[in-house]
Amino acid sequence: MSYAGKSIKRLYDDKFVTGRSTYVDDIKVNSLYAGFVRSNVPHGRIKKVNKEDALKIRGVVAVLTGEEINQLIKEGIGPWTTYVDPRPWKIPLWRFAQGETKYNGEPIAMVLAQDKYTARDAVEAVSVDLEPLDAVIDLQEAKKDKILVHKELGTNYGFVGNFNAGDADKALASSDRRVEVEISNERLIPSPMEPRGIVSHYDGNLTIWYSTQIPHFARAEFSRIFGIPESKIRVIMPDVGGGFGSKAHILPEELAVIAASIRLGRAVRWTATRTEEMMATNSRHNVFKGEIGFKSDGTLTAIKGTLDVELGAYLTYTEGIQPTIIPPMIPGPYKVRDLMIKSQAIYTNTIPITMYRGASRPEATFIIERIMSTVADELKMDDVEVRMRNLIREDQIPYTNPFGLKYDSGDYQTLLKEGVKVLEYHEMKRWASQERAKGRKVGVGLAYYLEICGFGPYEFAETRINRDGSVIVSIGGTPHGQGTETAIAQLVADELQIPIERIKVTWGDSDTVPIGLGTYGSRTLATAGSAAISSSKQVLDKMRRVAARVMNADVEEIDYRNGEFIHKKEGRKVSWDVIAREAYGGKEPGLSASVVLEGDVTFPYGVHMAIVEVDDYGIARVIEYRAYDDIGRVINPALAEGQIHGGGTQAVGQALYELATINENGQLAVTYADYYVPTAVEAPKFKSYFAEKYHPSAYLTKSKGVGEAALIVGPAAIIRALEDATGKKLNKTPALPEDILQ
Repeated sequence: MSYAGKSIKRLYDDKFVTGRSTYVDDIKVNSLYAGFVRSNVPHGRIKKVNKEDALKIRGVVAVLTGEEINQLIKEGIGPWTTYVDPRPWKIPLWRFAQGETKYNGEPIAMVLAQDKYTARDAVEAVSVDLEPLDAVIDLQEAKKDKILVHKELGTNYGFVGNFNAGDADKALASSDRRVEVEISNERLIPSPMEPRGIVSHYDGNLTIWYSTQIPHFARAEFSRIFGIPESKIRVIMPDVGGGFGSKAHILPEELAVIAASIRLGRAVRWTATRTEEMMATNSRHNVFKGEIGFKSDGTLTAIKGTLDVELGAYLTYTEGIQPTIIPPMIPGPYKVRDLMIKSQAIYTNTIPITMYRGASRPEATFIIERIMSTVADELKMDDVEVRMRNLIREDQIPYTNPFGLKYDSGDYQTLLKEGVKVLEYHEMKRWASQERAKGRKVGVGLAYYLEICGFGPYEFAETRINRDGSVIVSIGGTPHGQGTETAIAQLVADELQIPIERIKVTWGDSDTVPIGLGTYGSRTLATAGSAAISSSKQVLDKMRRVAARVMNADVEEIDYRNGEFIHKKEGRKVSWDVIAREAYGGKEPGLSASVVLEGDVTFPYGVHMAIVEVDDYGIARVIEYRAYDDIGRVINPALAEGQIHGGGTQAVGQALYELATINENGQLAVTYADYYVPTAVEAPKFKSYFAEKYHPSAYLTKSKGVGEAALIVGPAAIIRALEDATGKKLNKTPALPEDILQ
């Protein structure tokens, strides 16, 4: 029996569809409820917090300010040092607000009450004497350094880096054509179904139930921030209703909950309201402005420009990744070697920015694909022809791009040829042209992507055979809705040659899984899946040794097939279950094996196509979305296709609808009434295909990653389709009706 490569039904979904799942808010712990008093100015001096009226409310236990909370917070929230080198950064201390508030919505006092309704009432009873200070909201104004978000830094620039390769000036000077470009991604809000949540209990040891993507990193950060040994901290990740990168960072509210539980010796909990969730995490917002050079035959010769990345008021755990990953990914799958990119990250008095699904690769893809389409428009060439002329050839792979990224495997030109045919690109272009001649505003757009995922540097897995022969696989990856655990069970079932129903995959508890990097960056199946294969191989070797002892044979004489250990010469057989039971008979220490498997990045790629229609009011809709991807070996086609559907739907939101407007007072000026997350109504019809002749990664799974592909390339494909439908030039997301009608 073989499971890998088949669309096996997800193993753990019954609880989700029957309402029996357990999220942080469902954890039954006798606890206090936290509520937060927030700043209503973008920058202000906290003169006094008036607690008296709140403390008179029955059920209110305490009102804590930064002066009290920060006594327990030893160090501030810092960048993710696994992926961000903090040395070139200017990083302000970020704990609970004390003395000053730096953005509108920042928590400046914490109320603790017996129930959540009392806590919310008490929040309204706390008054804060805030003296407004000069603030800088606009990214371009912040670059002038006239008003500083953090005076102690002496500048609003958190990071400045130069990414230079070849000689861009010389290449521009010798180009047949030069064109200026400005390409931007506006501010977004990740919108997981489950808001942020945390429960903290302290009794000398710290137990934390946390809606997170990275429980082990969180444990390490809580240890560093509170000065408590990791051995005394347990982080448990219950069911998580989506993350999209937003749950791979830590907030001051969450630190305050932990601090309060330590101070009061009581369990304390907080679940964000929808409004708080919107203020907790904003994402993207960056602008690339520069110049490109190209030959008359469509060959791109040079890119020169500046990338401005907004940070908001503080450097979050994850945002430092973007200004250092976007530039080296800008060349994408193309041969251009001469680039000069200045990357700047800038503080403003706004909600701090974090990573969001695709984190940096959607921005890099949008930039290079807009450049490719610009070349096509300037030369009146076909989009496919321009890309084919610039794609790296198969005989050049593995290919080291101008900034040192080594593309592992692939055949980019063949995939484009196949993709154009499979997606029926030219047929749909002709159809759209005919429809436009009838007066209908429809368009077809295509974009190519190369992404980086499968992030190492390592991942953990343990395979344990129980006495009854069932199997528990513990992984350091932490699925939060993707269904990856089903694919990992498929891999282990194949490795052990037993029914998949006998396998249980667990994750997300720092006391039972010793180490793990979590789930982000489309890494889990490649890394945790490969670690699970490796640990399963090792435990099967242990079972073979037990079988040899049972059959009075040498290990070399024992074969194993489909749940039976076989004496090669004599043909005698002993079942899997007998060997498992024997291993726990007192002569063996049980059956388990664990590995920490090192790994590196992988580079999946593909071509996606969007078909859009625009009405007379400028409102656009994606009618259909088609994808053709080489993601390495596809373990579960249904799961992979589901990721294309989810990412493609989020691409629709980013390209057309979602804009986190910040007003002149630094306030988030949208709610879910006017921040349009696509629903099933706005979701397009999908067609998803995977290359049959795939190019494998170096991981044991041979897979690369697909979790973010459609959101990485989708906005570029949709914007191109809009241009086809309307004849307008559009270089930003979202393209709103006023942009389309202008």
